[in-house]
Amino acid sequence: MSAPRPLLFTRVRLWPEPEVRADAVLVEDGVIAAVGASDELRLLNPNATVINAAGATLTPGLCDAHLHFVPWARARRQPDLSGAASREEALERVRAGLAAVPGDSPLSGRGWNADAWSEAPDLASLDAVTGERPVLLWRHDFHTYWVNSAALRAAGVTRETPDPEGGRFDRDASGALTGLVREHAVRAFAALEAQAGPEIEPALLDDAASALHALGITCVHDFQRGAMDFALMRSLASRRRLRVLQMVDEAQVEWLSLEGRASGDGDAWFRIGALKLFADGTLGSRTAAMLAPYADVPGSGMTLIPPDTLRAVVARAANKGFSCAIHAIGDAAVRNALDAFAACGTSRTRKLPPRIEHVQLLDPADLPRFAKLGVTASMQPQHCVSDIPAARAAWGDRIAHSYPWRALLDGGARLAFGSDAPVEPPFASLGLHAATERRLPGDSGASGAFVPAQAIALEEALAAYTSGAAAAAGGFGVSRLRAGDEADLVLWEGDLFLTESERLPDSRPAVTVLGGEIVYVSPRATAVTGVTARGRDPEGRS
Repeated sequence: MSAPRPLLFTRVRLWPEPEVRADAVLVEDGVIAAVGASDELRLLNPNATVINAAGATLTPGLCDAHLHFVPWARARRQPDLSGAASREEALERVRAGLAAVPGDSPLSGRGWNADAWSEAPDLASLDAVTGERPVLLWRHDFHTYWVNSAALRAAGVTRETPDPEGGRFDRDASGALTGLVREHAVRAFAALEAQAGPEIEPALLDDAASALHALGITCVHDFQRGAMDFALMRSLASRRRLRVLQMVDEAQVEWLSLEGRASGDGDAWFRIGALKLFADGTLGSRTAAMLAPYADVPGSGMTLIPPDTLRAVVARAANKGFSCAIHAIGDAAVRNALDAFAACGTSRTRKLPPRIEHVQLLDPADLPRFAKLGVTASMQPQHCVSDIPAARAAWGDRIAHSYPWRALLDGGARLAFGSDAPVEPPFASLGLHAATERRLPGDSGASGAFVPAQAIALEEALAAYTSGAAAAAGGFGVSRLRAGDEADLVLWEGDLFLTESERLPDSRPAVTVLGGEIVYVSPRATAVTGVTARGRDPEGRS
């Protein structure tokens, strides 16, 4: 591969600010060659392509510290039910999806949220639209399916099928299946989901990577854990499309450890991540494990791994050189995860720090344990604003301790931010707005921000997408603008720090650089800079 052309960004606002006054960055051979004054750096390499930023912000490339890359790549070409205001609207989108992909193969869609629907998702209404073709529709949190009768038959699920440990097939008062399938029970439909397309091929994944470039993302922590995902993402990284920290499952821990590999091993483009575990479910499905019952439904959620088992799994992984990343949303699950890390006692000896994913509700008694144990809080700001109605209904006064970014930072904890795509879109600008404003874009209603005391500053939010994410990956990824560092950069279309808060969700990159190569140029920026990229636009067009 030929060396990328040298680049000189001039008249930029640098973030993080360097130790010396500077307004320019010179890139050569894939790394930052110098940071300094524009006039001085022009003399260092007169042949560099000059990009005049006119005062716009230049940051390190952003890292999405929690997403599911292959499902997101596929979901971009599947029926999208997000934002459907009613069951009927969701069903209309299913009709359109069936028509767009004729045949009898299973169809998968995603994104529905029935919290505000007057009619609940059910078997009869979906059957009326889909007939004998199996249909699997993920709730927006990807912890609950809405399936039709054809899918139940194809999966061999009947009213006599017992609920698996950590899962449930919802039933009505008579014991009949309702078509809602929660948590581990969704595994019964894995074969159907695999058949539902689109085909997983390099072009599909490259297009998805290009879409991330257009959002300023150059590094991902991928939470798909199968052997196929490991191979696909290692290939993607080898093509220099993204830097990838790849999470693994227990089966992969076994074979990787036999090969002498462990968490943190790899190179500048691909590294082995942590063992991903699920301590509970989700808020939206009311399966997040709670210390006290929900305010709006009976019960306290679902503990998917018993605490004793969780401690044993974490210790076993540590003995093989693997860190753990534990999904924990409810305050009981977060406590169970912290207890497991504390019992292990070796968390600081791993190449990667231990981490808890989501941390959507935290009991104040557990707050100081994050810093004490060196546990990263890996969180997704968009979940907060999407979940406002559900959180208020389910948690009542406990929302004061929900999505506690401010409290965690003040307590000395490290934050790493991501999107959980395809649960939420991987727009870091939406995450920045959510973290700083704690309200949906365009929402200036009387209700105001959601628990505003937990908001953080823009600089802190950017750090969670850069230095925080890199630290959570054991130093993998780019977190600063310094000579000698890898040149993963984002030139934004304007000065982020002068952007009005209500316009922050619309902030977009003008130019994205990965490994010193321009991989994205905004159509608006091309005419100004005269540069082009090797990548594709966000919709995957060449």
